[in-house]
This record gives sequence, C-alpha cells and structure tokens, in this order.
Amino acid sequence: MRLMVLPVLFAAATATAAHAQDAAGDAALKDKAKAMFEATAAATCDPDGPGSEDNAPESHAIGFRYSYDAEEDPERTAHLFRFFCFSGAYNEIHVYYITDGEGALAPLHFAEPQYDVRYAGESDEKVEAVAITGFAATGQLVNSGYDPETRTITAHSLWRGVGDASSTGTWTFVDGTFRLVHYEVDASYDGEINPQAIVDYR
Repeated sequence: MRLMVLPVLFAAATATAAHAQDAAGDAALKDKAKAMFEATAAATCDPDGPGSEDNAPESHAIGFRYSYDAEEDPERTAHLFRFFCFSGAYNEIHVYYITDGEGALAPLHFAEPQYDVRYAGESDEKVEAVAITGFAATGQLVNSGYDPETRTITAHSLWRGVGDASSTGTWTFVDGTFRLVHYEVDASYDGEINPQAIVDYR
C-alpha cells in the first residue's frame, strides 16, 4: 500500500511545482508588460486616472499554431495584456500588448479604415455615403474588450453621449495576431442607432 502512495505523492508534487513555475512565469511576464506600458504609453496615458485600478492589466493566454506549423507541433501561447489608458465623459481608452509564438512582447496595433462621410443636405442627420480613403494603424482602442470564446477584440467609440453616432471595430486573433474583420459606422446624428458596415471580412 505504501509503495502505491509514493507515485501519487510524486505526481502531485510535480504538478504543484509546475503550477508554481507557471505562476511565477506569468507574474514575470505581467511585470514586463507593465514596464513596457510605462515606457511606451506614459506620455499619452493617465495610468493613475479613474478606472485604472492601480494600473493592473487584464491578461489572457491564447493557445495557437502558426499557419506553417504542423498539426503535431506543440501549441504556442500568445499572452495578451490590456491596460487602461484614460477616460473621458463617455469613452474609455485602452492599449494592448502581446507576445508572439516565441515569447517576445510588443505593443499591439490595430488596422482601422479612414473614411469620409458625406451628408445629405446641410444637417448631419442623414448620411448619403461613407467612403473609405485608406487604412491606418492605431495603438489605442475605445470602449474595448477581448472575448476569449470568439478570440475577438471589439471596440465601440461613441461620438456623443446619447450613442446615436459611433464607430465599431472587430479584430479576430489569427496566426498570432489580430486582424480587422469588421468595421461599421453610424455617422448620422439622428437619435437612432443605425450603423452601416464599411469593412466586412467575416
């Protein structure tokens, strides 16, 4: 009986040690992300402002394989960190950092469409057309969050407090990073929520 207990105790001790090692690694990586945030975003963010919660980042581990990895290759892990940057009357801004498949940490930037809005008549209540003029990268997202079930980051920027004019973007985790897959704009200040998609790769 005593001989049967020893392997069980050894397995439990090994699992506990592995868990402690993972926890220490996660803590070290989070500290590295905080240091990078302070080094790269201090000039534009207010990390001690309302909503900062002592500047503790929200973090997620995302298992994945690159498109060139074989099915039998071990799964890689990307670590995603979201930091509070600053807030206004009705919008809250965050910045993100991510590790690649080798563990290197870097700021995460997001593709966004640039566009012109043409209104019908002299008011801004009726939109005649929204034309994409190009794309740019941003390091800040408004009212954003990560959904681990769909592996997507969604941002929803309110153009004014009542929320009848806004823009919403969705980025999906693919091949170790986040790709823009959907973007819609509600450019009509008409008291109604009626967005139109201007980018849709879903």
